[in-house]
Amino acid sequence: MNKKVSYIFINFLKFFIIISVLFVVLFLVIQILDDLANFLKGEKVFVFRNYLYTCPLLFVQISPIITILSSMLILSEMIKNYELKVLFISGMKPVYIFSIFLLCGFFASILTFSIKNFVSPVLIKKINDQISNMPVVFTSANYFFYSEKVDGKNFINVEFSEYFEDKKVRTFKAEIAQNYRDTEWIFKNGVLWEFDFKKDLINKEKFDVKNVNIPLSSDMLSVSDVNIESYSFFQLFRIIKKMEKLKLKPVSLISYYHEKISYPFLNFFIIFVIYTFLKKSYKISNIYVFSFSFLFSFFIYFLYILTFTLSKNAKIPPFIGGWIIQFTLLTHFFLQIKKFE
Repeated sequence: MNKKVSYIFINFLKFFIIISVLFVVLFLVIQILDDLANFLKGEKVFVFRNYLYTCPLLFVQISPIITILSSMLILSEMIKNYELKVLFISGMKPVYIFSIFLLCGFFASILTFSIKNFVSPVLIKKINDQISNMPVVFTSANYFFYSEKVDGKNFINVEFSEYFEDKKVRTFKAEIAQNYRDTEWIFKNGVLWEFDFKKDLINKEKFDVKNVNIPLSSDMLSVSDVNIESYSFFQLFRIIKKMEKLKLKPVSLISYYHEKISYPFLNFFIIFVIYTFLKKSYKISNIYVFSFSFLFSFFIYFLYILTFTLSKNAKIPPFIGGWIIQFTLLTHFFLQIKKFE
């Protein structure tokens, strides 16, 4: 790494770390103050550890602001101290300097992707590691699954029905069901009914414990009931593949799957906007740096949430919902290059 690259990258890293800490602490305090009334009324128990567990996710959510602000501050300082002009006079092209900023954005994207998919899911699961009182419901053309609630690995008061191609039906009702391996389940204290194609009962069996093989896994069933942030990109990929084997297309999950990659990489693509400032190299005040960084990043965030929501609700394809903002920023960059040629 030559001196020019290391100079920009180290300064970017310095600003990135300082701003990240300040912003995360600020949003953490805001979260606590927002819940203060519930703590005072006794409606909610204050567990500081749970707030700390949300810090990685907070960082991920505000990372585009941190990235653009850090980049703009470095660029502003380089222009103010005439460092940029010296580099241009020495024969260095703006595109080369810009590529160093892109390297910084790529670093921010990889860091954010790693935190979003490896660190945050583990910590969010610790917050949600409790009894869920929400029912679990799964329906498709061939399967119906209902559970009153989930207690750890146990599905409580379960009803499962399987509809075969010859129109026969198999139905289980059990007090407890547990998915112990892939599609292998144990049903406890229940009843099995089997019906023929005319819906006449042909078999009834009471059981204390029964091993049942059904093409539904616990992660597939629970994904709609659990905070989606507790799943990584790779876990969502496996769940989606399992659903596709059942000829299901979970549009919402596919949208979240793209979001697990596309949102972290906003940090890389948002850097493209600074090319205009780099090329013109006019002095930028700190007020302008902060106001532009905040307004632009919030505008990009608003557009991203809008397209993501549309894709999650099947109004536009998931890939477009997750990546259209990034491609728009890239297109803007190429238009700027043509403009300055």
